[in-house]
Amino acid sequence: MLLDVERAAGARCLPVEGKAEGNAQGIGSAREAESRRRPRLTAGLAAPGRGFWGIAAGIGALDLLGIAWTGLRVEPLGFLAALGAVLVLLAAAFLCSALREPKLRAMALASAYLIAVTTGLAVLHVLAAMPALPLADETLAGIETALGFDGPAYLAFLAAHPDLARVLALAYHSSGPQIGLVVVVLSAVGRTGRLWAYARLFTLALAACILVSAFVPAAGTYAAAAVQGRPTGELETVGALWHLDMLQALRDGRFHTLALFEIRGLVTFPSFHASLAVLTGWALRPVPVIGPLALLLNATIVVAAIGAGGHYLPDVMAGAALAFALVAARRR
Repeated sequence: MLLDVERAAGARCLPVEGKAEGNAQGIGSAREAESRRRPRLTAGLAAPGRGFWGIAAGIGALDLLGIAWTGLRVEPLGFLAALGAVLVLLAAAFLCSALREPKLRAMALASAYLIAVTTGLAVLHVLAAMPALPLADETLAGIETALGFDGPAYLAFLAAHPDLARVLALAYHSSGPQIGLVVVVLSAVGRTGRLWAYARLFTLALAACILVSAFVPAAGTYAAAAVQGRPTGELETVGALWHLDMLQALRDGRFHTLALFEIRGLVTFPSFHASLAVLTGWALRPVPVIGPLALLLNATIVVAAIGAGGHYLPDVMAGAALAFALVAARRR
């Protein structure tokens, strides 16, 4: 019999024959019954949902149209590497279906999907930034001040406490690797239904952040003239500064070549790091030992987004609120 986790992963059984009801041919041999219990090889590819694979394909189509429209030159190496990884992982998912290894199948399939959709959305978010609408930094800083938070003073505080700044930066930069942790852990413990939900919520959160940021672009706190003191270490500032050259090139019309490995995260409002921290903490919460540690680490990431990520307080609040709303909507 299939495990419940296999059903959650999208595997389906052919109906098992019960009592004969007028079956003249008397079908029901043990071999046939066993065959009918096996999942179809393609069944696992339904996860995390055929509609979401369709979304990934649709995003890819939009990317191609956008690249053609803007005349960007594409550096193929990174995209070929991503395509190769997706194809290998999908082949592994087929193989694991044949070998009746639902946990390994889930691991391969989730990895393939997340690589595919993240690659497509990474390109889309570059294209979305090309109209170069007016930056919203002044507005976001004003909202931050109205909320009673002094962002420049907080950055100066971190500069005066380098050990704290480094701890926060280490937590902040764990956000990406934790995506892989979610895939491995939830697959290993058989919580594949939660894994597919995580993949779907990840897609929706990232797409929403990209859409909003296209209309509310911002450079971030470290680019603001009011910031006098800030942490100086590379680890402590790279998350807040590494996108600025690419952002300026896009806004000045100097960006002409699209290379996957050179894409920098341009989304400031809302903070996707805050959204991802909430989703990752939610995904790992039920897992013994790892769950409480993940909640603590991801709460730290939310706090670290202002210093290590160069976000304004409204960015973080909006990103976290988006993720909480998506999780709440899923439960209805």
